[in-house]
Amino acid sequence: MSAKLTPAVFLDRDGTIIEDRGHLRSPSEVVFFPDTVRALQRLHAHFRLFVVTHQRGIADGIVSSAEVARVNEHTVAELRRRGVVITEVYCCPHRRDEGCVCIKPKPYFLEEAARRYGLDLARSFVVGDHPHDVVLADNAGATGIYVLTGHGAKHRAELPECKAVVPGIREAADWILACREWRLRENDDPGLMTRAADILRHGGVVAFPTETVYGLGAAAFDEKAVARIFEVKRRPRFDPLIVHVSAPEQLPLLVEEVPAAAQALIDRFWPGPLTLVLPRTSAVPDLVTAGLPTVAVRMPRHPVALELIDRAGTPVAAPSANPFGHTSPTTAQHVHDQLAGKVDLVFDGGPCSVGVESTIVSLVSAAPVLLRPGGLSVEDIEAVIGPLGKALRHKRGAAPAPGMLDRHYAPRTPLKLLDRGEAPGAHVCGRVGLLASQAAPCPSSFAAVEVLSANGDLREAAANLFGAMRRLDARGLDCIVAEPVPDSGLGRAINDRLRRSAAPARGD
Repeated sequence: MSAKLTPAVFLDRDGTIIEDRGHLRSPSEVVFFPDTVRALQRLHAHFRLFVVTHQRGIADGIVSSAEVARVNEHTVAELRRRGVVITEVYCCPHRRDEGCVCIKPKPYFLEEAARRYGLDLARSFVVGDHPHDVVLADNAGATGIYVLTGHGAKHRAELPECKAVVPGIREAADWILACREWRLRENDDPGLMTRAADILRHGGVVAFPTETVYGLGAAAFDEKAVARIFEVKRRPRFDPLIVHVSAPEQLPLLVEEVPAAAQALIDRFWPGPLTLVLPRTSAVPDLVTAGLPTVAVRMPRHPVALELIDRAGTPVAAPSANPFGHTSPTTAQHVHDQLAGKVDLVFDGGPCSVGVESTIVSLVSAAPVLLRPGGLSVEDIEAVIGPLGKALRHKRGAAPAPGMLDRHYAPRTPLKLLDRGEAPGAHVCGRVGLLASQAAPCPSSFAAVEVLSANGDLREAAANLFGAMRRLDARGLDCIVAEPVPDSGLGRAINDRLRRSAAPARGD
């Protein structure tokens, strides 16, 4: 019977899909978050959408029920105008001390919607910026996703255990769609997750999705299993690995101490594309750390990765799932193309949403140091802990973190990174491909063109980067010319990958 039921997404209103500006009285006060419409368009293709909002201002006499209704109607109409249908808005107008049946986290509205519209709450999600939204999901048998917009950052310390903590509605949609992809894989291959975890526990290697790129994982404390990673990737042993955890509570297994600055970053950005380099415990094998007294650790923001680590019962060491030095994989097919037959299992969790590796910050000295730009912007990190120092150029011996060699992420086809403002047409000689940051100038001059983001969205550009490089690499070109993107936010990570891809190979 449940197969005939429909999954749904229940959305909090203020602070989740629109800015929290207090008690709204007029539609003119409604401001959608920039990512709301696109996120809901993506979800609307697969889920029924509802809004569940608590408006205690009605009971307090601050706003009228008619004013709240007009705001709700305007919100629904604006979304419908952009192709997003909200099936129904449920609104609780009561104070908490009134003891009503409909106030969050009571599941009254979700159960009512399930009865009326034939919903499968077990396959449904609740998205909101208050701990009550997560508890509401638990009480209804759904999955809660906590966003850090609105009051989310303020109330995070009150949050019950919840791994699905995301920056905003865009990442909430990523999480939900990744869960959907996982369920589809499990329907086709029952027991897939259990089998993947068993492989890790018994010394095998598994390729699995994260929000950044696909990782090639082995149990972090099993040195023989970790050695297989180096063998499969043909990775030099002086390049350390990142160890992935499913919760901050696993850190004592890996690190001697967590400085205050590290804790502040964990509280704000985990799970997410941020790796921290910290003093290691003696339990971490030297092979994982390249013999260094430090270990790189992160908590990925992907439901498959977190569930896999949980079920394996151990932190998982995992570099990108590709031959060393080459373009990182952002789909399961990329892994199959390069490592087919060399890994025990490839867990297809759909495309990676961030598309470039994590940002790496070292916290082993008095001043935090940026070792590698990545999927979390330097600006966001510095807003929490202050300025980051710059790492010295790595020359010899063990690198302090992955991705620091001069040449890395490279396609087989020679790649030239243009200087800012340099015209790409000057390099057209033979079969040349263009990796354009936005619009492609004179596309007919090139044998192939890939555009990272037509509208200059750096998040879209990052998500498309490695896939675009791979498509150009497959075209049998003489060379690829690449345009740089603005060198701020995620642009730093994109330009870093392009610079390292364009660096001459050893001996050149």
